[in-house]
Amino acid sequence: MIVLFSTAFVNAQFRNAWTRPPAVTVIYSDKDERIGLVEEAIAFWNKTFEEIGSGFRLPNASIVKKLVPESDLQALSLPMVAGDRSAEFPDAFRELPGDLNIFLGNSEFVSFATPFDQNGKRVVGIRGTKFPPFTLPNVARNVIIHEIGHSIGLGHNSDPAMLMCGRPAPCRPNLFNSAEPKIFPLTAAEKRQLLLMYPSDWRSKARP
Repeated sequence: MIVLFSTAFVNAQFRNAWTRPPAVTVIYSDKDERIGLVEEAIAFWNKTFEEIGSGFRLPNASIVKKLVPESDLQALSLPMVAGDRSAEFPDAFRELPGDLNIFLGNSEFVSFATPFDQNGKRVVGIRGTKFPPFTLPNVARNVIIHEIGHSIGLGHNSDPAMLMCGRPAPCRPNLFNSAEPKIFPLTAAEKRQLLLMYPSDWRSKARP
């Protein structure tokens, strides 16, 4: 399910660009077909960056099999949905292997993407596939792409035909339902925003 932020929170949290290509880590606890969807999502965003003439690219993800902290994902989801940027990260997220850490959960919570933490890292949490609307075809694909969109700086829009639609607009993840694989599009304004954040001459800044 798509994380639902207030308009003020969206504008504050997102529009913050990476200053270097983030090390992307996918964390899962058992065999999971969503790993392929994450790889598809990275390819989608890199194709988008290429098409708009940006110099930024997401690297390939490292795949880590370990116990997913379901209760911590649930706990972190709640303040993210409420728009509480001051929420404390659970201990499970304090020392993570990557810069952008994507947890493939198996429980029921609202999927989310966090702002940067004090170490310059972000967390994406994806709800379990046994819970609606992930039981509908094509939904998980677009939710994952949507949340990674947040993690690279995009907020929500109000068009239910677009990838990044979310509250306060009347958008729900079940709108991604499709018998055939389909990735919902970005708006022209979002493409312009991405190019402002990641221009053609974008260069990685050195790590501190």
